Parts: sequence; structure tokens; C-alpha cells
Amino acid sequence: MPPDTDQFHAARARNDGAPLRWLAGQSRHARLLLRTLYLTALLDTAFAVSQAALLAWLAAQLISGGTSLWLAALLLLLVLTVRTLNSALRARQGAGAAAEISRAVRDDVVAALLRGRGAALTPGEASTALLEQSDAIGRYHAGFATQRRIASMATLLFLAAAFSTDWIVGLILLLTAPLIPLFMILVGTGAQRAADRQLDSLRFLGGYFLDRLRGVLTLRAFAREQAEQHAVQVATDDFRRRTMKVLRIAFLTSAVLELFAALAVALVALYVGLHLLNLVAIGPGPTLDFGTGLFLLLLAPEFYQPLRQLAAGYHERAAARAAAEVLAPLLATQTMPPDTATLPTRRAPSLTLASVNFRYPDNDQPLLENASLHLPAGGCLVIRGDSGTGKSTLLKLIAGLLTPDHGQVQHNGRAVAPLSHSTGALAWAGQHPWFIHGTLADNLRLVAPAADDDTLHAVLAQCGLDNLSSGLSTPLDENGGGLSGGQGRRLGLARALLSDAPLLLLDEPTAELDPATEARVLDALRAQIGHRTVVIATHSVACAALADHSLWLSQEADGQISLEVAHV
Repeated sequence: MPPDTDQFHAARARNDGAPLRWLAGQSRHARLLLRTLYLTALLDTAFAVSQAALLAWLAAQLISGGTSLWLAALLLLLVLTVRTLNSALRARQGAGAAAEISRAVRDDVVAALLRGRGAALTPGEASTALLEQSDAIGRYHAGFATQRRIASMATLLFLAAAFSTDWIVGLILLLTAPLIPLFMILVGTGAQRAADRQLDSLRFLGGYFLDRLRGVLTLRAFAREQAEQHAVQVATDDFRRRTMKVLRIAFLTSAVLELFAALAVALVALYVGLHLLNLVAIGPGPTLDFGTGLFLLLLAPEFYQPLRQLAAGYHERAAARAAAEVLAPLLATQTMPPDTATLPTRRAPSLTLASVNFRYPDNDQPLLENASLHLPAGGCLVIRGDSGTGKSTLLKLIAGLLTPDHGQVQHNGRAVAPLSHSTGALAWAGQHPWFIHGTLADNLRLVAPAADDDTLHAVLAQCGLDNLSSGLSTPLDENGGGLSGGQGRRLGLARALLSDAPLLLLDEPTAELDPATEARVLDALRAQIGHRTVVIATHSVACAALADHSLWLSQEADGQISLEVAHV
């Protein structure tokens, strides 16, 4: 089991109610849509009562030859039309609420993953959290959670209509209605266990299949194709069985509840029929006429419809609770301390590491322990050290992509905010930058939409990219296809320089460059110092000469990284 999963279960053991509270709180992402959904559902209840009354009236007019036949028909047609439009609006609001909540949860998950909260999650578990689990939260709030409120209010409205017409029918409905939620409670434990197992199987299957795809060349080299195909088939069959068990419980629940509802409707029909035939004389039955009896018969199935919809969505509750057990601990650290602030977007910040400890979840030894340093605003800090000593990790801590286990990373004396909350505050040029499908100009204008071609040519020249045959029209894909690896890294640097971010974080900006191109890049970086705060992780001696503060990371015998800070 991955270490993050262990943390999730530990958090669950410490506070079993936290996932449920987190799940309930996600409704805030679509409050207006959910309120509209609730209102349209209550209107549908009123339309259902009106439809039953008008149908009974129309039937009575047809039999008795009354004079209000056309009026009853027109009113019925109007109610049917309005109810259809209301149902369409209800479906639209429900889909919109589910999508909005799922999108908001997915954004939170992305932010948490970027900050390293799910560092030990397998790719399959991360993709499941982003897709299936986020969708389960949205479906729950737009489905079961809202329908639970709807069912309670609609039941009261239907009971009021029934008791005001015939208290015996109202009593039949009142006594049989609790059978549906009672049966839901009885099957709830089994349904939740089945949903948990199905979700675990899905997380495992996603990571397992992706690992095999990544290692397909190795599997082929060792002639393991058939064996792994069989293993994937076994895992897929296990997921299929668990999914079918969840569906079996859902369908079985619906079938039993439909049986209860049918029996209750049959009781109402029996009571009304016996009184219309004058075979019994209990209650107000003897005063029933055909129209009133038909109204009660039509009202009975409508009374159970909200409860049936609630039962049909019960598996959504089980899936959402299973998802919340994973997502709530993952997102628990997303709320920042009250004194957290984002960087000002134009003033170069000072940087401070105040007794920072950091350990990756899958390592026993801390990578950094009690690390402290201060870089004045507008300064240049160069981080050096052997490969694997944590240079890139330190950059991520400064950016807010990772959260210290202890201590603080401060910008201008305030705790660093998550990168997702600091848009425009910093620019990052990593060793493997990502791009968008489009031209080289499109990628540069991501950070400077108003930049003209002359400005783009100037920054490309600073980074040694002024010799591309297609120039600004060079087509790119996400991985920088169309450029070499070194050109892609320099394009990432050009994009950082073109931005107006006051903090530049650069990871090996001059790696694998010839001396002439490296000199051009260093000139461009030297021009930034003073106007911006610059932090560079590098192995280059020439690049290290830019520093007014130098940091050397070295690995001790116990695996811990020590910091040696020097003012240049």
C-alpha cells in the first residue's frame, strides 16, 4: 500500500467524521444551482398533485357529461406542458451542479498534487482521484444529497394532499412510506463495503495498467507479454466482479423498493375500489365519488416517486463516501494559515527559509533539516551540489509546490502561498518545460499576450534561439516537439524572462550549452539581478559567478542534506 494511502487511513482513524464534513462542505461550489434544483423539484411535486387532480376531474367530466370538459382538458394540457419544461430545467440544473462541483474538486486535487501532497500516490491513484472520485462528489450532491431534502419535503406535501382528501388513504401512505428508507438503512452497510472495494480495485487497476504500458519494452525484451496480458486480464475481471456486485445491490434495492411501493398503491386501490362498490363503510369512504377516488389512485404512485428516486441514487452516496475517505485527507492541507499572503506582482521579494524540515513520504530520513537562509530582495542565489542532493526540491519549496514538514518558506517575511494562488508572482524555468500545441509565438505570449514580434525576437536572441528556420512560426507540441532538448529548455527560460514576475526560479538554465550561447544567456540573467530576485540551481561554474549569495548542498553519511551558505 503506498505511504500516502497509509496516511489517509491514519487520518480516517483519527477523525472518522472529517471525510463526511468535507463531503458536505463541497456543496458550496454550486449553491445557487443546487437551490434552483431544489426549487424545481418542489414545483414538480405541486405539478404532480395538480396533474392528478385535473386528470381525475377530466375523467369525471367525461363519464358524467359535465360542461367543464374543455376547461379541464386545457388546464391539464397547460400543467403537462409546464411540468415538462420544469423537468427539463431540473435536469439541466442537476447536470450543471454536478459538473461545477466536480470541476472545483478536481481543481483542488490538481493544486494538492502540484504541491506534493500526493507525492507517493501511483499514477493510477492520482488519475482516479482526478476523474472518477471528483465526479462521484459532484453526482452525490446533485443526486442523492439534494434528493434526500426533496423527498422529505415532497412526502409532506403529498401527505397533506392525501389527508385533506381522505384520512384513511393518508394513513396508508404514512405507514408504508418508512419501509423505503428503512430498507435503505438495512442494505447501506453492504453497499458501502462493496463501493469501497470497487474503488480500491479501480485505483489499483489504473496504476497497474499504466506501469505495464511504461515498461512494455522491458516486458517484450524478457518475453513477458503473454504473462502480463493474463495478469491484466485477472485484475480487470476482479474489477468487473466488484463493479457488478455494486450494481447488483443497487438493482436489488430498487426492485425491493418498487415491490413495497406497488403493494402500498395496491392497498390504496383496494380501499378506493371497495368503497366505490359500497362493500365497506369505514372512514370517509362512503362519501367518495369517482373523481375523488381516481385522484387518490393517481396520487399514490406520485407519492412514492421521490422515495424511489432517492433509493435509486443510494449507490451515489456509497461512491461519494468512499471517494471522500481518500480526497478529504489529500485536501486537508489546502487551507493556508491566516497570515498567508501572495507575493506582490511587481516588487522583487526577499526570500527566507526559517528552520525548514522536509521529507518525502517514501523516505525515512529528512532531506532537509533545520535549513535556514535569507536572500535580500533583488539578490541572486545560486544553489549548487551533486546530483540528488535536493536542488530541485529546494526550488519547489521556494515556489510553494512542496510544503515543508516544519518551518516556513517566506516571501517578504510572509509564508509562501501555493503556486495556484500566486499567479504572476513567480516564473519557473525547469529542465523539462511543458508547452501548448501551437507556434513558438503562442507559447511565449502565454505570459505576455500583448508582446509584439520585435519583443519576442529580442528575448529569443537573448536565449540563443534567433537561428530557428521557422522563427516565431515554429510548431510545438506539449513536449516541445519541433525543438531539441536544449532549445526547449532555453524557450522555457525565454518565457520566464518575458514575464513580469518579480521572482525567477531557474533549474539548470545553461546545461549543455556551448560557451558562446552560455555567455549570451548569462548576460540576459545578469541584467535581471537587482530588478528581480533570482534563484538558480546549477552545476555550471560560469553560472555560479552570477551569485551574490551561494548555497552548497552536500549529502551526509546518514543521507541528510546539509546547507553551506556563503555571501559572495
